Amino acid sequence: MAKHIGDHIKVVLLDHDDTLVGTINNKWKHHKHVAKKYYGKDLTDKELETYWGKPLSELVCVLYGTDDVEQAMANNTACHEDFPKELFTFSIPVLGHIKDSGRLIGIITATSRFSFEHDLELHKIPRNLLDYTQTAEDTLFHKPDHRVFDPALDWIKGLQFSPAEVLYVGDGLHDMHAALGAGFSFMGVETGLVTRAQFSLHGAESVPNIGHLA
Repeated sequence: MAKHIGDHIKVVLLDHDDTLVGTINNKWKHHKHVAKKYYGKDLTDKELETYWGKPLSELVCVLYGTDDVEQAMANNTACHEDFPKELFTFSIPVLGHIKDSGRLIGIITATSRFSFEHDLELHKIPRNLLDYTQTAEDTLFHKPDHRVFDPALDWIKGLQFSPAEVLYVGDGLHDMHAALGAGFSFMGVETGLVTRAQFSLHGAESVPNIGHLA
């Protein structure tokens, strides 16, 4: 297995958006479309960058300027298929390599279960590669709060593993803070908004993309 995953690591947990799938390009267009069509708002890249990484149900409200989360989610869902996320070409092979190494794999994301399941189906990500999945609906906490990992920790401890045997891979500093707070190791990927220099400034190792993990 690659040098970036230590021999002591038994479980690899990964973020989803901008880690396994490219989200920024098409989903920013998606949010701009919804904001303009339903709310008459010209959404800016600066706004998107500021709030990016929030749970989807919170994100749509703050971006569209509404308190009606149910309607905002409905408006977003109505055209979500017109702006699909892009599967990184190395994602499925890397998941396969990690699995073949005998490690367990989990995905922990702030996106909705609906959106996540749609991505799995759309991109034909083999479900047998995933031992654990967690979406926004599965916890009251969200990154950078380390308590976002409490459900995963229950699963991990039930398997007789410790947090020190877990690596979390993500594209944001909020991923890093949450992972380290939970006692995990962390590896950054530079496929989101955070650069190698920014990860390094915060003491985190990073790779250009998860293709470099295997």
